[in-house]
Amino acid sequence: MSERVGKFKRAWAFIAIVLALAIVPLLRPPPYVTHVLILTLLFAYLGTAWNLIGGYGGQLSLGHGAFFGLGAYASTLLYINYGLSPWIGMLIAAGVGAGSAALIGYPCFRFGLKGPFFALATLAFGLIVVELLTSFREITGGSLGLFPPYLGEAPHLFKFAEKEPYYLIILVLWAFVVLLVRALRRTRYYLVAIREDEEAAAALGVPVGRYKLLAAVISGALTGIGGTFYAQYFAYINPESAAGLDLSVEILTVAIFGGMYGLLGPTIGSAILTPISEFLRIWLGGTYLGVHLMIYGLLLILIIIFMPRGILGKLEEILRRGLEF
Repeated sequence: MSERVGKFKRAWAFIAIVLALAIVPLLRPPPYVTHVLILTLLFAYLGTAWNLIGGYGGQLSLGHGAFFGLGAYASTLLYINYGLSPWIGMLIAAGVGAGSAALIGYPCFRFGLKGPFFALATLAFGLIVVELLTSFREITGGSLGLFPPYLGEAPHLFKFAEKEPYYLIILVLWAFVVLLVRALRRTRYYLVAIREDEEAAAALGVPVGRYKLLAAVISGALTGIGGTFYAQYFAYINPESAAGLDLSVEILTVAIFGGMYGLLGPTIGSAILTPISEFLRIWLGGTYLGVHLMIYGLLLILIIIFMPRGILGKLEEILRRGLEF
């Protein structure tokens, strides 16, 4: 009974958070504040998607930037060349992200690559994708990137004059990914069992390869959708910004920092790190490129040393001690 009450309270708490965030546009904050909130929700979304395979599954992926970039480029190229609405392109981007994740995940899980070997495989995949996007300049624009044409405000083409609609869209996407991961209860339980002891899980009959591949495919599909949102919001993409290693590191950092073993851990991590990152970009400008990633790395080292379960894990530990007292 107490467990059911706890679930009920958590559900209403989540609904309250979503409603509170939905009210923000009515307060008419400055455009830059809205921009930071959009980025915070975007990385919360991406971190939650990554967490399915990286946190629950224990498979450290350094290639999610590639899934993101391929989704961004797929929907953008379809829009530029064929006039296909990015709303439909978003679904195709999900397929591209899922297919890319399957392409790298199947051979890795089929031949038992895990730990640092899986991380290196995804890293190599991400570097290959950036190189391909840069090399095929006739199609992708090369290092100069692509500018989706702006024909004025057109909601059916994912084009808005103000930032508020983009904010509400990414809020819905974030709420969707949190609810989706929560709904995958059995998958999460199996993934946690695999993460803790893969051999023991296999001995108990858990289809290890199947569930790791399933988690990778779902995570890749969700990340591809995020790439479409990014392309339409910024109206510009290039290989490094949309598919580079920096992006992969930022995605996994918000998850690890906030807490990989909790549903809202990546959201907490993004709520702390993304505003800090944006502040550093403004403060440092173009003078010290990459410094924000160095600070990201330092914060990540400190978290791993002093709070290995992330911010959320530390909060749960403090709460548990308080209850015991």
